[in-house]
Formats: sequence, structure tokens, C-alpha cells
Amino acid sequence: MDAAAVASAPVIKRQRKARAVPKVRVYSRHRSECIWAGDDTRIGCDCPKQLTWFRDGKLHRVAADSCDGEVAEKKARELMNGFEAAAKGEPTPIPAGALTTLIDDAVKTFLDTKAASGVTAKHTAKLKFELEHFSQFVLGKGPVNLGDIKTEHVVAYRNSLTGTQNTRAKKVFRLIGFFRFCVEMGWIQRNIAQAQAVKLKYDATQTPKALIDAQFETLLAAVQKVNGRTTDDQRRKLRGLLLLMRWSGLAIRDAVCIERARFDRKNTHTALFLHRTKTSHPVYATLRNEIVDEVFALANPGGRYLFVESVPQDEHDLDLLVQGWGNLFRKLGLLADLRDDHDQPLHFTSHSMRHTFVFWALNAGLPTEDIAALIGDSVEIVARHYSAWIAGRQERLSERMMQALK
Repeated sequence: MDAAAVASAPVIKRQRKARAVPKVRVYSRHRSECIWAGDDTRIGCDCPKQLTWFRDGKLHRVAADSCDGEVAEKKARELMNGFEAAAKGEPTPIPAGALTTLIDDAVKTFLDTKAASGVTAKHTAKLKFELEHFSQFVLGKGPVNLGDIKTEHVVAYRNSLTGTQNTRAKKVFRLIGFFRFCVEMGWIQRNIAQAQAVKLKYDATQTPKALIDAQFETLLAAVQKVNGRTTDDQRRKLRGLLLLMRWSGLAIRDAVCIERARFDRKNTHTALFLHRTKTSHPVYATLRNEIVDEVFALANPGGRYLFVESVPQDEHDLDLLVQGWGNLFRKLGLLADLRDDHDQPLHFTSHSMRHTFVFWALNAGLPTEDIAALIGDSVEIVARHYSAWIAGRQERLSERMMQALK
């Protein structure tokens, strides 16, 4: 046969026959400080081990429940013996958790779902940071699969958290939301983060208090005392922000970046609609026309935005902008020298305006679900954060009813 015939002859490729018995391999889930991080085939370290194999065209993984490579190899052989028994028609002793979802895969799916639902990039980044921290913490304890996580692991993670009581409670609350998602996806049977041993109570002493009318007037009067590098234009806008946030319940990020087009003036009132920057939840606010007129008079005379010339597109720059206004609010609170019922300095921040609005709305008799719609939060969050005020409102309503019955 000449060379041309050989060159034109079809190349026959041998197709690998599928294995009747899957090959089980041991891999390491290296910790970041491990010298072999990046090479999961190295199993001589003390990092958590996992068993992997292909079956029916799918990759399966299961935790070896050990950081010892030799122990993991022994479990791999036991698993292969089970597959060999299955090939002979005998029952297959595959571990119950063999087909569960990996922790890392569950976290990625959760974050992708959040991003697709309209949650802001900033909030998604916060969830990503916290859940990756949780994932690394749990992997250090041994579990690789979601189904291998026990309540004791979550309790240990909760105990490792730092920061204020409220900061740690919020992180636990977001972790509960992650496990709720996993239950809804059918990956696990129950939400192990909802165990009573895991939950943290919020510290009411760290929560900014709502202002009564007299304190709010004192705050407005103190605006002119704000000096230093603060300009007349900033003092004017600060007063406008106070009025807007007091009567709308807007968070500072939404108030600072509010667009003029968001206000729809009616004959009897002005409707305000937007989506919260933090959660993308809709906000439906109703303001008196005279309040809106005063806010507009204090804001930029024209243009798209009331209080800024433009909104930074970069998240970091936007954070700095909002942080600057937040610092101005705290400075104003100190100058106003606000006091509580025990003549102690009142912890005042920009979020105090949101609390003040909710406190006023509850006392005005508005239902919790309506207040949640007004401020762009869920009913559960309103009930949790303002439960003491809700109870107080019920007591006042009962007293009024008793007077009416008399």
C-alpha cells in the first residue's frame, strides 16, 4: 500500500468501554494554609478527604469523614467492594449521603439565585463573603457535603463569630435563610440552623431609639450648629434629608440618591415609589404635599437627583458617599445632645429616622403588613425588629377600648 493510500485511510479511534465497577478515588479539600493547596490529588496532609467516582455519566462525591489519607483509601476500597457486589446483582452498600450536594455547590446556587432575583451586588457580595467563611469553617471540621453538616457545626460557627451582638445575630439570620433555601431545593430535610441552640437574640440596647416629636424638633434646630467643613448647601440638604426620612421611612442610601421623578404629586398627597437599593424590595410611601414642597426647596434646584449631582456607579465610591452623610447625621446627633428617659445620651444615627417613622406609624394604628410595604421590608422583619413597639401599641389600643366601653 502506497503512502497516499495510508494517509487517506480513516483513523479508527478505540472507544473506552464504560467501567462496570466505578473507580473510587480519594481527593483532598485543602485548607487555604495547606502547603498542597491547589493540588487535590495530594492526600498526605491533614485536610478533609472526599471520595469521588463516575456512575451513569454523573460525578458523585461523598465525604470520607476523615482527614487521614489511609482511612479515606480504606473507605474507597469498601465503596468499590459495594459496587462490585452490585455488579453481581447483590445489594449495594452505598453511603446514604453519597448523592448529597456539595457545600460549595449549594452556596454557588444560592448566590446565583439571589443575584437573578434582583438582590443588589453589594448585598450578594456580603452573602458571598459570609457563606464562604462558613463553608471554609465547616470544611475544617470535616464535612464536605451539605447533608453531613450537623447542628453542632453550626453552633461552633456561631460561637466563632466576632462583632457586636446584633452583628452576629444578623449573620446567623442570613445563615438560616441559606439553609431554608437548601430545604426548599430538596437537598436537606430540615433547617439545622433554626435549632434553638443556634439562634442569637438581638440586643435592644444597641438599637437606635425612635425620636419623639420634641426630640425631632431639637434635631432640626441643631442643623445650623453643624460647622467645620460643612457648607450652607450641605446644611440645607441635611435638613431636607431629615424631613424626607422622618416622613417616608427611607434608609439613608435610598434617600441620598433619590430621584426627583420618584415623586408623583396628587391633589391631596404625594406618592413616592422606588425599589430599595439594599434588597430591591418595592417601597410605597405617601407624603403630605407641604412636606415635599419644603424638601424640594432645600434640595438641588434642578436636575435629576435631589441631594447629589450624580450617583457614583462604583460601589466603593457610593459607599463613601453614603458614609459621609451618615457621619454628618451622627455629628448632628451629638450637637443636638439628645437624651433618653433616663437622661442618658441617645444613640442617634441616620437609621433612627427609619425607626421614628415606624414608631409613628404603629402608634397611628397602621397594620404591620402595611408598614412593611411602606418601608420595603417583609412583615417578619418588621415584627422582629419592632415587636416591643407593636406590643405597646396593643396595650394602648386596649386602654382606649376600655375607656370606650365605660
